[in-house]
Amino acid sequence: MQMHECDVLVVGSGGAGLRAAVAAAEAGAKVIVATKGVPGACGTTYTAASDWMAFGAAFGHADEADSPHEHWIDIMVKGGLLCTPELANAIAEDAPARFQELEDWGADFDKTEDGRFVQILSDGARYPRACGRGADTGPIIVSTLMDRCREINEQGPGSLDFLPRTMIVDVVVDGDTVHGAWGLGMEDDEPVAIATPAVVMASGGAGGLFALNVFPDGATGDGYAAALRAGCPLVNFEFVQIGPSIVFPINFALSGVFWRMTPSITNVLGEEFIARYVPDGVDVDEAIFIKGVSYPFTIRNASKWVDVAVFTEISEGRGADHRGVHMSLAHLDDRVIEQDACVPFEHLLKSGLDLRTEAVEFAPAVQHFNGGARIDLAGRTCIKGLFAAGENAGGQHGADRPGGNALADCQVFGRRAGASAAAVDGTADPGLVLQSAGDGLARLAPATDGEDVEAIVGDLAWEMWKGATVVRTAESLAGAAAAAEQAAERLESAAGSRRRIAEARNLALLGRCVAIPAGIREESRGTHYRADCDAVNDPGWQRQIELRLEAGEVAAEVQPLIELPAEIAGLEKKLEG
Repeated sequence: MQMHECDVLVVGSGGAGLRAAVAAAEAGAKVIVATKGVPGACGTTYTAASDWMAFGAAFGHADEADSPHEHWIDIMVKGGLLCTPELANAIAEDAPARFQELEDWGADFDKTEDGRFVQILSDGARYPRACGRGADTGPIIVSTLMDRCREINEQGPGSLDFLPRTMIVDVVVDGDTVHGAWGLGMEDDEPVAIATPAVVMASGGAGGLFALNVFPDGATGDGYAAALRAGCPLVNFEFVQIGPSIVFPINFALSGVFWRMTPSITNVLGEEFIARYVPDGVDVDEAIFIKGVSYPFTIRNASKWVDVAVFTEISEGRGADHRGVHMSLAHLDDRVIEQDACVPFEHLLKSGLDLRTEAVEFAPAVQHFNGGARIDLAGRTCIKGLFAAGENAGGQHGADRPGGNALADCQVFGRRAGASAAAVDGTADPGLVLQSAGDGLARLAPATDGEDVEAIVGDLAWEMWKGATVVRTAESLAGAAAAAEQAAERLESAAGSRRRIAEARNLALLGRCVAIPAGIREESRGTHYRADCDAVNDPGWQRQIELRLEAGEVAAEVQPLIELPAEIAGLEKKLEG
């Protein structure tokens, strides 16, 4: 078994993981970054694609009325008042400095002629504060951080090494203190152990839990599951962002401009169906147009009915070959598409899709988990030496989040978690790590003649998409939870690699972590639509739900009402619209 030792282990090499690694190494730490892919070319930050990948930062360059305080208000309101207020405020306050830092390190973002950042209006924002460079924003961030890693290795004070193609399975904890972690090679199943007093979980979301998602391969929620097994609670895990996305031949978010160009949307029968789902008094064209500034599914405006319509058509079997419906702009003049939709047009053309002549197949696809391991302002969890950042962290987002907050969050809390991890005063026990790895490997031994693990994952993912995405009811959520339980049972005697069985067990665990709190929350709020409940933004449900693992079972506890700071009190009136 490979054995490594370091001051800080960072799990994940996306935007949050790389920023945490940079911060820890800048503090003088010896850092190892374990990643399931190839460093610099993997993770959601790098692979996610849309017509505008936004980084929300309140510079006030487009509108001087904007400020971090206004950004904080937007985060709280868009989050349905379920964000932990101080965590949301940290994103708003720190985001401009983190974005400027990337620019100082060599990132080339869009600027005006006078050198100010171009800022556009994104969903959930009252002022234009979305910065970046179109669909290239994420790759630019990753490339810039990789360059910074190389600079630190050349100049110090700390150092960074990478463990590519490695899945971290579990954090090794003695009592409530971290001693390291162990994992498996993605391709060879070979075990690896890392002795360290500090671990930063930044391995991204669990897109693989849902059949239709825009996550990169390998997004199986490993960080959530490992944190939960280590004793750290998850919070706000019922809130999963779902957005209309091209599902074939590439993943691409259908946001912004598409919905403002009078698209034709049809099912596999060639029927334009959205009008059938829109209630009396709601204008169909307006609902479709509003979808352009409401990319993730939300109950807050009429765009809700577009998502409900598309979801229902697909779940009832009227989807096309790849479980999507069709959107076409071919009725428009070519010049309109080439000019008004230039960014997505050119991006998709490179992938073989010509919007001038071809329809795209799209579906409501899971694209972000708003919940995660509960952290404090330093990125710490309740386990000494365990930190979380980016999508693995919880509390900074609520029932929804403004566009651009994911990238801002990964830089703000990536830096905080990495710096805090470097300051941990502790000594790891390599013997304990090796023993834990050996025990864990024994539990993952595959059955030679068992059921194929891929079949189990495929069944679970489809049941989770149907039962726990756009339209939720007590019945559908109970079915999703049951599917996750059944998957866990089937995996006890599954055939496949140890690594893939470990991933699948994580998904089965996390399926319950989504369905259970969603079933408890008997109201609609943000991304959570309970079609069988009349309550919407119920003041009595201004509470987070916390999940823990007790004797192998997911236990949920509803937390006290969230108290808003005096300076933002009264926001309850802003939840509608």
